[in-house]
Amino acid sequence: MRGSGLFERRSTIGRVSAELVSVIVPTHNGVRYLRHTLDSLSGQTYPDVEVIVVDDGSTDDTVAMAHDHPVRPQVLEQNNSGVAVARNRGLAAAGGDWVAFIDQDDLWHSERVDALLELAHRRHVDAVATTETSFSYASDRIALASVGDGREGWAKFWIADDDEDALLTADLPAEGEEEIPLARLLKGAAMVTTAVMYRRELAIAAGGCAPHARALDDHLLNLNVARIAGPITRARNGQLFYRVHSGSASTFSPMVGPFLSTQAALRLGGIFPTDHQIGSNIDHTLFGIGRSELSFADKLGLLLLTTPKGTRARWMLRWATRQLRIRR
Repeated sequence: MRGSGLFERRSTIGRVSAELVSVIVPTHNGVRYLRHTLDSLSGQTYPDVEVIVVDDGSTDDTVAMAHDHPVRPQVLEQNNSGVAVARNRGLAAAGGDWVAFIDQDDLWHSERVDALLELAHRRHVDAVATTETSFSYASDRIALASVGDGREGWAKFWIADDDEDALLTADLPAEGEEEIPLARLLKGAAMVTTAVMYRRELAIAAGGCAPHARALDDHLLNLNVARIAGPITRARNGQLFYRVHSGSASTFSPMVGPFLSTQAALRLGGIFPTDHQIGSNIDHTLFGIGRSELSFADKLGLLLLTTPKGTRARWMLRWATRQLRIRR
């Protein structure tokens, strides 16, 4: 039912300012960066934005900072239960026609909500996204290099500490639009967590985020959204600023088991296309499986369950070769 506006609720004539957009910010000990994230939401050119901060058992001053911020967010507190539960808690509390998520250390360009709503209404769709632009503090270069996964080369912009405002109104190139269909999502995550804005009813109908699927909770939401409402339309404008730092959850070693086992469950559940393929992020994770803390049997099982039949022998050889190098 592509483009049918399944959860359609049109505004009055003119600008789409009759629609409330709820932005959910899950946070855990996020005091270092959260203020900048909330600044980017308070600076949106679209006027009707509701901000919901869900604190997931912080032990620092995160809650006090959130309460004191000028954006005046609704602040919810819970025992430490994981980011997926925090996102779902915010989704349940949201009062907006539209909902979106942003991580505690990322930023939105000041025109992002306006751009997303314009795209949704022009294309008559209920889920829209933007691409991301990565950035880091220049002072973090050494710490990034020490992680050892190449993240010191990820940032497009290097900024001075606490100079996030320089990004919020940056002149970013618009590189057209694309559709992210179900088939592409079934190959692996095709976008970062905070990329998508949904009709609230659609996000709820799709089941919200999956607490059992560590590192893929938001990806499963997007899979179900694409099943229900068709491809997710994405503007290639980079208006989501994705922070790269040494403590971010991008380190994939602890995520290898949950990530690949969820992908295997999706395939064994019969919802992969007949032509079983894997995307670049699964490919990347498979390359790193040798350095994970999984047992030998788990690594072997995940390789066999995740890789397509025609490529398994090649992957087994790669894995065996890397295992020998690691042991040396």
